[in-house]
Amino acid sequence: MIDLLRVLIVPGKVFASLRTRIPLVLPLAVLTFFVLVFGALQGWFISDEEYLRIHDASLELSSEWQEQIAEILGRTPIRRDMSEEEFEETMRSHREQTEEIMETLTSEKGIHSLRKVQTFFGPMSMLCTLAIVLLLEATYFLIAGNMMKCSKQWSDWIGFSLWTSMPLVIFLLLATLPTVWAGVYDPYGLQAPLRWIPGLETNAFALTLTVPVVWTVWIRSVGMHKWIEKPMPLCFIIALIPAIVGWLIEAGQLHVANPYTML
Repeated sequence: MIDLLRVLIVPGKVFASLRTRIPLVLPLAVLTFFVLVFGALQGWFISDEEYLRIHDASLELSSEWQEQIAEILGRTPIRRDMSEEEFEETMRSHREQTEEIMETLTSEKGIHSLRKVQTFFGPMSMLCTLAIVLLLEATYFLIAGNMMKCSKQWSDWIGFSLWTSMPLVIFLLLATLPTVWAGVYDPYGLQAPLRWIPGLETNAFALTLTVPVVWTVWIRSVGMHKWIEKPMPLCFIIALIPAIVGWLIEAGQLHVANPYTML
């Protein structure tokens, strides 16, 4: 257990001791526990006001998308033989149904029900996403390792991905603190240094370039260097590539629905 803490500070020494065998169960159990706990806390402690703020902004964004979709459908065969009046009536009916559903969800009973659903399904969704990411990373590291003529197996690289993902616990802690403390949704405020630069407060790329992301790259570079005994610059490049891909994907998602610009 102590090695899971030491890997955050002295990853070289830890991975040097894991050359012959790298355990999977312990880091998997730790990551699973904290993902479930922090995910549930964030879902349960978010305030009604914050929920309504994000909901209203999301509804406005959804309406914009619906208008764009309607414009696209109006120019495609999907519209079939509907007249202009019939098409407008269909879209109006769809918008009314959506508004009725949203009105139910924003009632006091609806918010309470959604909070319970989010408290359960939110962590499960995070856990599934984490599992997919870890498996993809392990596959990438296996291919990179084979290119370097490394004898490590896929299961070994899964262990490597698990052990080097410990900064995720720090990310989850810092992302959850504002919600538990003040009921606000502010996952990046405490861990994105670039956000403190004037003009970058709501920039998606600045928000998602967090300390845990950089920390993970450093742990993987040093850890891989000691674990498979390959040159440090090469290990750094290999560790950097998935971090950049993940950063760009997360920034793209945040750009579509940015809670910091949902006023």
